[in-house]
Amino acid sequence: MLRNRPQRLLLWVLGLYGTLWFVSAISFPGLPAVGYEMALFGSELQGGYWKYPPLAPWLTELASLATGRWTGAQLLLALGSALMTLALLWRLGASIVGASGATLAVALTILIGCFGPQVTAYDPAIASLPFAVAVVLLYRRAVLGGARSSWIGFGVAAALLIATNHAGAALVLVLVGHLLLTKQGRRHLATTGPAVAAIACFVVLLPHLMWLSQAHVAALTPEDGASGPWPKIGAAFAFVFGQVGLNLGLIVVTALALIPRLPLQGAPTEVELAAPTAFDRSLLVSVAVLPSILVAFGSVVGWFTIGAYTGSALVAFSGLAVAALLPARLSIRAPRLAIAAWLLVLFGVPIGYATSTYSRAYGSGPVPTELYPAKALSNAMQAVWKSRTTRPLDIVTGSAREAGFVAAYASPRPSVFIDADPAKSPWITPERLKRSGTLVVWTADEFQRTDVLPPPYRAALGQTAPLIGTLVLPLGGGKLKAYGWAMIPPEGVVLSPPAPPPAPPAQAAPPPSPAQPESPPSVAEPRAPPPEPKAEPAAPNPAPIPPASTEAAPEGPSPAGPPPARRAE
Repeated sequence: MLRNRPQRLLLWVLGLYGTLWFVSAISFPGLPAVGYEMALFGSELQGGYWKYPPLAPWLTELASLATGRWTGAQLLLALGSALMTLALLWRLGASIVGASGATLAVALTILIGCFGPQVTAYDPAIASLPFAVAVVLLYRRAVLGGARSSWIGFGVAAALLIATNHAGAALVLVLVGHLLLTKQGRRHLATTGPAVAAIACFVVLLPHLMWLSQAHVAALTPEDGASGPWPKIGAAFAFVFGQVGLNLGLIVVTALALIPRLPLQGAPTEVELAAPTAFDRSLLVSVAVLPSILVAFGSVVGWFTIGAYTGSALVAFSGLAVAALLPARLSIRAPRLAIAAWLLVLFGVPIGYATSTYSRAYGSGPVPTELYPAKALSNAMQAVWKSRTTRPLDIVTGSAREAGFVAAYASPRPSVFIDADPAKSPWITPERLKRSGTLVVWTADEFQRTDVLPPPYRAALGQTAPLIGTLVLPLGGGKLKAYGWAMIPPEGVVLSPPAPPPAPPAQAAPPPSPAQPESPPSVAEPRAPPPEPKAEPAAPNPAPIPPASTEAAPEGPSPAGPPPARRAE
């Protein structure tokens, strides 16, 4: 099928890939950790964010609004980005190595690490992959075709790539260098094409550039503790080796297919590939290798920052580069073994990912965020707020993870005051905080005590006396998580102190004697009376005794009552 009907094989590959990952992830009740952060930032329209460039959060919010706040919209975005990347790779490869070579490149690309479990989370790396391939596709079309629309598209795609992931700037720089160093590229230096592309890129990227110029991004970048160049050099080498690790599956399957004399190898198969030109081969090898090296070098001199989503954004072209380096008449010496290994990855990784996620929920480690009862936590915290005020919950204060849990399932969705830090949450102003109040959420893992407001939040939220409580959240599998919460009321709302626990019922007292006056009600808290010394019971209503003469002593009253009257004799 690879030789005769490569397009049909491509559809089968993409269909199986998308279906397997969708089925493995749609059963999870929650989102990956980065999904809650994307929702948190996306609800605030900003030119940039403390942790991410703006485009991925914006697209997350648009997808959420279009699907009625369905949490599965992020899974569709992530898988859609991966499938679009593979489709664009095929289109780029078909014009370079032919349809069969492009289909082979797509099959190899699926083996790259970022096309594994990461495709279930819509993060900046996954979001940037289709833009990266579109940039290279439009660059090649602009250089070889020269149409102005291609140059404009190249500039717009480059801006969208950088607005999604700053690591994309390394790919754009590599393409600029390729333009300057190749004969086909230098031909356009005297034309208006590159200038038009640069202007289009600048215009589209202008809001984010303005945000970068105003925000103190350097102050918000976490320190890595490196005091000299050697730790940075070590981190750069670790990044390069990590990039090789992402391509390990591709390397292994390619080696199995080409190494002769292996068990279960099957009969050799011949595949005809179109021979790429020198321009195309240099282009594919450059975009596959040089951006990672540029980021590694730039991290040492301070040009780039290596983040959690840097490497995955730069490896999409590895499969196509391998296809471009293969001979035009390719002899696959062990097709049976290579296909078996490829199918094992295609089916085994999604199934293994789902199985390991569910098994970790019942292990001794933390519960995966995909299975975390975030909705139950959000409902409990909303009940805390709504039971004490009719004002809507507008601000949740806490870490991006815990406050993001609460905000993701609240309706209407509140803003998050991340770590009570205005630099991380510029959408929270002192006036808004005073007007709307806030609900502070933290775990016993973050701050040991849940009965007092943690010092960082107390310093940021002022001297307002909050109402504090504790919540124990069942996590499943016999696990519990202790949460502390503090409610700072909106302006004009007075919180009543929590009601005291009900007193135990008092013991029933004997009915009072008719002769005793009724005791007044007690204002103090009711409590059981202490035992009194045993005394003789008094008469119910003793008759008044007339005063006796001083000569005769009065007769003591009988316990049975007054004595009977004596007859006069």
